[in-house]
Amino acid sequence: MSSSDPPIPISTPEPPSALSSLATTLDASGSDIPSFLNTLLSSHLPPPLPPPNPAQPPDLAPIDKSLNELLTQLSLLSQDTNSAVEQSIHDVSRTVPRLAYDLQFMRESANGLSSSLGMVQDRFARQIDLSSGSGTGTGIIANTKGSGGGGVGEVNKTNKSLEKLTHLDKLKTRLESARDILREAESWSTLESELIGFIQNQNWLKAGNRLQEASRSMIVFQNTPAEYEDRKRLLVSLQNELENNLSKALRESLMKDEIEQVEIFHQVFKSIDRDEEFRNYYFGSKSTNLLTQWKEVRLVETLASEPPTPIIGDGMTQEGSIRFSVFLPKFYASLLSILHTEVDQIPLIFPPHSAASILATFVQTTFDALDPSLSARLSAISEYHGSEALPELIKCYKATEELGVAIQGLIDRMTFNTQGGMLSGDQSGLASSPSNTMSERISPGIPPTGPSPSHSSMTLSSSKRMSISRRFSRAPAISGPQPVDNSWENTLYEPFLDLQSTYATLERRYLEYIIRNDPALSSSSDVQPSRGKDVAKSLVDRVNVLFGKAEESIARCNGFTHGYGSLGLLTALEAGISTFLADQQKLLIEQLRSGSEKQKSKSNKDELDLEFDGLDSYSTEDWSSFQLGLHILESCKDISGRLQQSEGILENHLVGVGKVLKATSGEGYDVRSTTFGAITLLQQSTLNSIDLHTLINSNPIPKPILPISSNSLNDLIKSSQINLQSIILSPLLSQLETYPHLQVWTKPDKPSKKGELHVPTFSLSPTDVISRVSEGLLDLLRVFEVYSKEVGLGFSLDTLPFVEYTVYHGIQIESENKDDKGSIPSEIILSTWISSLSLSLLSHLTSSTLPSIRGLTSGGVAQLKTDLNYLSNAVGALDVVWDDLGKWERAVGLDELGWRKEMRELRGTEGLGEEGEREREVVRSVGRMRGWV
Repeated sequence: MSSSDPPIPISTPEPPSALSSLATTLDASGSDIPSFLNTLLSSHLPPPLPPPNPAQPPDLAPIDKSLNELLTQLSLLSQDTNSAVEQSIHDVSRTVPRLAYDLQFMRESANGLSSSLGMVQDRFARQIDLSSGSGTGTGIIANTKGSGGGGVGEVNKTNKSLEKLTHLDKLKTRLESARDILREAESWSTLESELIGFIQNQNWLKAGNRLQEASRSMIVFQNTPAEYEDRKRLLVSLQNELENNLSKALRESLMKDEIEQVEIFHQVFKSIDRDEEFRNYYFGSKSTNLLTQWKEVRLVETLASEPPTPIIGDGMTQEGSIRFSVFLPKFYASLLSILHTEVDQIPLIFPPHSAASILATFVQTTFDALDPSLSARLSAISEYHGSEALPELIKCYKATEELGVAIQGLIDRMTFNTQGGMLSGDQSGLASSPSNTMSERISPGIPPTGPSPSHSSMTLSSSKRMSISRRFSRAPAISGPQPVDNSWENTLYEPFLDLQSTYATLERRYLEYIIRNDPALSSSSDVQPSRGKDVAKSLVDRVNVLFGKAEESIARCNGFTHGYGSLGLLTALEAGISTFLADQQKLLIEQLRSGSEKQKSKSNKDELDLEFDGLDSYSTEDWSSFQLGLHILESCKDISGRLQQSEGILENHLVGVGKVLKATSGEGYDVRSTTFGAITLLQQSTLNSIDLHTLINSNPIPKPILPISSNSLNDLIKSSQINLQSIILSPLLSQLETYPHLQVWTKPDKPSKKGELHVPTFSLSPTDVISRVSEGLLDLLRVFEVYSKEVGLGFSLDTLPFVEYTVYHGIQIESENKDDKGSIPSEIILSTWISSLSLSLLSHLTSSTLPSIRGLTSGGVAQLKTDLNYLSNAVGALDVVWDDLGKWERAVGLDELGWRKEMRELRGTEGLGEEGEREREVVRSVGRMRGWV
């Protein structure tokens, strides 16, 4: 967007709720959208600072909130504009066919007026001619008619007659006005007595008409304020008196369902301008039993019992109380039964064109009159059920949506019937309607399966049900169709909005409750750690159950928020799955450790007496633990596949949510299961955030969809691999524990005697520890050749320790799934594992074992050089290179002069990096051992 043009001055808009003000501001901005947005957001931007101070960054949170509100308001404004445009198109299409007739009528009227004016002009011209002819003294006329003064006399006589008629007409008008005033005064003087008589005789219509006439005559007294106020007070008093007496009779008629009498009462109320009061009486009478049912029900959630009361069936408890989620559908069924009756009765009492609006108002006033309110009942559910509240709330919401769909169907049916000339709820006329009125038989809110016909070149829109009824009306209505206010939908769904906004918390708590209490998700104590397949299978079974429960949450998200709570869904799934995998990691580590407890106790007694000969140092428990680790890795592969499957299901869910985010009336959602009012409230809620739109509109959706869960699975895999390596390396690491304490390091050098011949030592043998460790590393090939066909061995090689230094790190795997063992040669798998094991051992040697040597004599230095060289050759045979081992070889070979020079070079170099820091630490450690520090 460019802001080079000068900004258009825009006045500060009214609050965002005023859509008309927003539209005015947007119109004033024209095409300068940047100025429009800058003006709206100016209150959230920090004031500019004088130079050279840098500009302060704005606080993005209120800007994000304002943009969300503006996006919602613009959406509503767009919908209002579309409605207004369609209404204008309808009005024009209805008016244009009559335009030709009106023009023709105006043309004929103009011609008639022209003829009349011509006749008047001719008559006036003749009068002028007569007057002028007498003045010129025409001799012929004078001789024929007598004297010329006779014409002038006739004209004067005519003018006097006209003046007299005008005077008489004015006198007549004033006398009639005086008569009317006198009659009104006489009428007002007898008004009260007449009304009392009508009331006593129950002549309700006459009483209403009498007061209506009196109300119309009030205009006569508008120029006399005092008299006007007196009569106004009298009129209101008499209207109240009539209403008080009429309301008693109205209640009796409503109780007896005397529709004709009720309709008469409605006319009387309407004649005295008490139509609103009549509706209150009518609605109150119809909803009395319903409100009593709501108030007197014994609900489980509102009782003061401490523990949750056990349910014995059909949602009932032994104390006779009932769950709200069970009671609510029954209450809605009672309401629908009343509404079905009202569909037939309301058009017989109220004007047919307003019948659908009356029904909608009845629904709204009934819900407004609930005591306690629906919001209070829902809050009680949330508090009482705690972590288990979400399923109960979803049941209530689904029942409410079903009620909304049923009410919308009744409103559409009434709209069609009343606008189509049928005043009852009987739809038999639909079956006999001609085929060219197919659109009349479309089910309310359900789009037709085939193309619908057009009428007057206008597109039939399912989003405008009122338009359908009006365009295809088969009988003219006395009054224009009254649009149905959708406030009843807000009344119906608004109590759920706060709970829907906290869906993330509700879902997380419920998922945690399932994981904590579901027996299928708890580990079985009967499984022996030594039986690796059983442990691994139990792990896979639990994870499958977990992901099954997690996928059920997608249905809960759709059922309660229509997908608008998808961000909360992902948050809850991340928390539940990652926590579960972390718990499984701890459990598996305990099982692996418990499998080697016997070997540990044995090693404490006679580990030093073991002869390291090939694989003889591994006990049966070690092999069992090793096999358990392989089975666990294989299970991790299954878990990884299951996680990818769940993410695929989540991706499909998010794609579907994208359609709901763009939903309009009748499109983008299932019109058979909800109404657009429920979607509209969600569009205006905090759930409809920019983050949600960013995620949904990403193409493709970023992977992994559950990154925290993926990391937890990787931690589980890494932990399993590290524990597997610790089992294999445990005999070798046990040997290295004694290495820093060998006497060879501090054995004093033999002093040379005078005259004694010095015999040089050409080579030394490596210590027994290094020999055994080196041979143990070479023997690892035999260990892994036995298990080379195990699936778990080739799974997730990229999470092995030090894998970046192995051959596998440089191989490009062709398969999209890096965990697919079939795409990796078995030689690479074995080589990667051997390299990782060797590097893990060498890392322990260089970072822990060697720095633990306390001192080195000259003989110790020679021995250490021999050991390091021997070990370096051994791992070189396995194609393993460890840079820190070379650093130790080089540092041990330095004399004191060379060592000090090396330290100066390393100390004077800034920014050595990690490699340089490790080298400096190695050189310092060697100096400490030699006594140079």
